[in-house]
Amino acid sequence: MEEHDPERDEQLRSEIWRGLYEFFLAEHERHLETVTELGVSPGDLKALMRLIPDRGEPMRALADMWRCDASTVTWIVDRLEKQGLVERQAHQTDRRVKVVILSSRGKQLRARLLNDLHRPPAILSELSNTDLETLHRLSARLRPE
Repeated sequence: MEEHDPERDEQLRSEIWRGLYEFFLAEHERHLETVTELGVSPGDLKALMRLIPDRGEPMRALADMWRCDASTVTWIVDRLEKQGLVERQAHQTDRRVKVVILSSRGKQLRARLLNDLHRPPAILSELSNTDLETLHRLSARLRPE
């Protein structure tokens, strides 16, 4: 039976986390470079990824979702609206409330960004099938429920 060394276990967890974090950070940077070429800022990207197609979100809900104040939401929505990516509309039941909805151009760009984001990094093609199966099994266990 394998003996556990708590100090070694903690060191191993730290090394694994550091490796995963550095990998994801590098991929995030690569992705940001790609979206910048499309004229999308990191803030725009975050906003577009959080907006659900065909569902209007009140400005206040966006502030909560994006963890920022209302003036920041207004600034971001203004930018997206100028790019033709979102539209402001009156709320269906409370005309005093403005909701933000993706335009058809915004939906297309969001779909393209998601497609790019979900494309596996090239380095994964360098792994063996055995390694890929192991990584798949382990990553499934790490997903939040």
